[in-house]
Parts: sequence; structure tokens; C-alpha cells
Amino acid sequence: MNRAELNKTTRTALRATAPVAMGYIPLGMALGAYSTFLGFPLYVAPLTAFLVYAGSMEFLLLGMIAGGAGLLHIATSTLLVNSRHALYAFSFPQSLLRNRFTRIYGPFALTDETYALINGGYNPQSEQELIAAEMANHFYWVSGAAAGAVLGTFIPESFDGFSFALTGLFVLLSYGSFTQTSHRGMIMAAALVAMIPALLLPKDYFLIVAMLLFIAIVYGIVTHEKRSQA
Repeated sequence: MNRAELNKTTRTALRATAPVAMGYIPLGMALGAYSTFLGFPLYVAPLTAFLVYAGSMEFLLLGMIAGGAGLLHIATSTLLVNSRHALYAFSFPQSLLRNRFTRIYGPFALTDETYALINGGYNPQSEQELIAAEMANHFYWVSGAAAGAVLGTFIPESFDGFSFALTGLFVLLSYGSFTQTSHRGMIMAAALVAMIPALLLPKDYFLIVAMLLFIAIVYGIVTHEKRSQA
């Protein structure tokens, strides 16, 4: 690819990913500020954003590490939270990826927003277009985390509201899902299985139990719907 084609692909990717940047940069800043609030060094947030790059799981990961969670707990939670990504493989344009780097980086950088983008209006037709969009989104996320980590140092230690930031974030995400989905029964089930283990189980186990219960409920709902349609 010559310089002119590279510049054109880059401009196209930046235009297409601009809506993602509007979400990733402020949310990444929240991740960085949250990391600093938990007492991690400045480099932890951008390094986590670069190496983990798993959105909401990064908030949970930092919280679990700060709380002293064990490796098994972290690994199991990560597997359950990100297991939905396995379904993305059915429509991800893996055939566009030609070399070893892109075959590794392409699936790694496949977030929810990137998946929606490349299967929607962007619809990349080449390896360069696909990787350019993924790299742009990755850059937005890391940049936001780095900026948030620096800004987080200005939050006074006496500030008590930031500990609720992660809870508030998930409340907003849950509300958005509830208002936009037609399967509101699943959202209500998720709320129910989150509250009951939280009240009955130690904090080290309630998240895993809640996720397993929710998976069982979703499986039951989907199975019942298929039987009803048969």
C-alpha cells in the first residue's frame, strides 16, 4: 500500500470511528480516574487499556485486584463476562486478515462497538480498512485511559463520590439496554439474580454465582421460546 492509499484508509477509518471515539474517550477517562482513585500508579490504566482492552471488564478487573481477589476468581469472571465474544466469530470478516499480526490483532481488538461498526455502516472490504478501524478505536480507549489517570490525580482523597462511579456506570448501561431491547424479561432476570446472591453470599463469590444463574435463566428462556415456535 502506497502513502496515498494509506492516508485515504486512515481518513476513512477516523471518520467511521468518530462516534465510537465520543464514547470511548470519556469512558476511558473514567477508567483512568478510577484506577488512580484505587491507588494504582499512573501507567496502570493505559497499560490495562492497551493489553486487556475489554471495556467494562477492565473496571471489574481493577476493582477485583484492588480488593485482593484471587486469580481463579478473576479468570472465571473474565471468562463469563467476555464469553459473548465467541459468538462474534460467526460474522467477523476473518477472511480479510492475511498475515500473522492481523490474524492475532484482529480478533483481540474486536470489542462490542467495533463489531457493531464493521458489520454496520463501515463494512470494511480489505484488511487495511478493518485493521485501521480497530486500531483507531483502540487508540481512543488507551488515550482516554491515560488522560483520565492524569486527571484522576487531582481528585482529592476526601472525595467520596467516585467510589460509586462504577455502580453508576453499570446502572446507566443497564437502563439503556432495558429501554432498547424487546427481551425485557432477561433484564429483569439479570437484576434478580444479581440481588439475591449479593445479599446471601460473600463478595468473593456472588458475582460468579450470579453470572452462572443468569446463563441458566437465559438458556431456559431461549429453549422455551424455541419449543413454543416449533
